[in-house]
Amino acid sequence: MSLRAGLALLAAGTRGATLRQLLTFLGSEDTHQLDADIASLLTGLTTWPQLTFAAGMFVDRTLHLATEFESSAVTSHRSVTRSVEFMNWPAEARAEVNSFVNRATAGRLPRILSHDMVTRHTRVVLANALHFKATWARRFDPSDTFPHDFHRRDGRAVRVSFLSDAGMHYAESFDAPGMEFNVLRCFYKMVGRDGRLDHRAPCFCMLVFLPLPHAHDGLAGFLRLAVTEPEFVMRCAPRRDQLVSPCIVPKFRFSFRFDVKDALRRLGLSAPFDRAGADLSGMVSSDMPPDEGLYVSAMGQECAVEVDEEGTVAVASTYSRVVSPTCPSQEPPPPPMSFVADHPFRSCS
Repeated sequence: MSLRAGLALLAAGTRGATLRQLLTFLGSEDTHQLDADIASLLTGLTTWPQLTFAAGMFVDRTLHLATEFESSAVTSHRSVTRSVEFMNWPAEARAEVNSFVNRATAGRLPRILSHDMVTRHTRVVLANALHFKATWARRFDPSDTFPHDFHRRDGRAVRVSFLSDAGMHYAESFDAPGMEFNVLRCFYKMVGRDGRLDHRAPCFCMLVFLPLPHAHDGLAGFLRLAVTEPEFVMRCAPRRDQLVSPCIVPKFRFSFRFDVKDALRRLGLSAPFDRAGADLSGMVSSDMPPDEGLYVSAMGQECAVEVDEEGTVAVASTYSRVVSPTCPSQEPPPPPMSFVADHPFRSCS
């Protein structure tokens, strides 16, 4: 949800081929539909206490956001605007972004931006934060928790604590090309803001997708569908209970940071990151100097999840760093080459 919201807000500030590529990737016809979908999603989910969402646009004081973009961001994307001094005080501006995300995630993501992520060449940072906390509708008995081997992708086994609850569960198995996994659905308590049971509350649940042993591409195909087709995940949610025995899932706590830009490029979304061709002209006012076109130089996400016998706490934050193409590239320079003309050669002029 955090990643999709971040891409949707970015799309609202793009035009031309960049916008078309983003809309295709997100499965939307136009920005009006995308804005409406995001607004509906945020309204439906954040009405209840289990889930909170915050989004912020941090803009250098030398720039002014385009009226249409700012209106869309505030109205549909629930974003606030902050004017900061990227050019003159980049460290302080970075601290403000980090503080915003830290507060929104209840202190679980204190430094979404590292010291080298914001420089005087930064023009805009788009950031959002998601915080989820809920208890299981059917709690796991701590006395049933036991040590068991978890097999990593590299084949190594590590000993961890597993939650155990054999019995009737909502579960289903899929075995079709691109959909080769078992799914377990664990429900959370439906409570209102007063902490009491409220059956009007949304039915939050955790879905555990476990690739089948013969799955061709493991989780890669699932991840692509989960990002590009928002209805895909819930379409796979089990709708009937059946006996599941054994039923064990690891008790875990982890955080994960990854380069969204690199991942999206591999999935075919490249236009916003094109230094020469990105069109973010819908983001800032038209009085911006013509040589100050913008592009997304970095996009990342950090997540943290804790699952135990009581329930789940999960947080996520996605950021986009927008810079001017006049700033120095942060791509590593090519390795030094050798040029010693000590054998026959040809010159052309």
